[in-house]
Amino acid sequence: MSEQWDLVDGERRPLGKTHVRGEQLAVDTYHTVIEVFTFDVNGNVLLSQRHPGKTHPLLWEGTGGSVLAGETSRDGAIRELGEEIGLWIEPDQLEWVATLRRETYFLDLYRYQTDTPLQLDDLVLQEDEVVAVRLVDWSELMALDDLVPSVRERLLRFESDLRLAL
Repeated sequence: MSEQWDLVDGERRPLGKTHVRGEQLAVDTYHTVIEVFTFDVNGNVLLSQRHPGKTHPLLWEGTGGSVLAGETSRDGAIRELGEEIGLWIEPDQLEWVATLRRETYFLDLYRYQTDTPLQLDDLVLQEDEVVAVRLVDWSELMALDDLVPSVRERLLRFESDLRLAL
């Protein structure tokens, strides 16, 4: 079955309609997308390398994706972390950072702070989404030339909120 999203208006009010991924969105309708930046106990950021068949092939990003019909934004973020990298967390471990309105979606940005070291070998990658993961410190992250461009913009814009506990 095709992925379906709940639709909202420009004020993020539910429209009571769903949308099938890949079809053209009607004017003034939006869906919800999430992005999670995971920080380990040492303040390093977990990055995922995009599959070569996706837009921005082989570039690095946080964990993210579209929220499915019937899910809350937080539920979608937890599901994406689990599906894409095998990191299953509890809802109260996820901290909301910001919401941005884009052309066709609202992006909810979250941060997750681990309380133990991340073992990259223990992560299970979703083959059609992620080809590799790595941990980088903030200065290395800012120097990367192979980040998804919009990811760099968000990291810079929300740096103080993302790094608040470091």
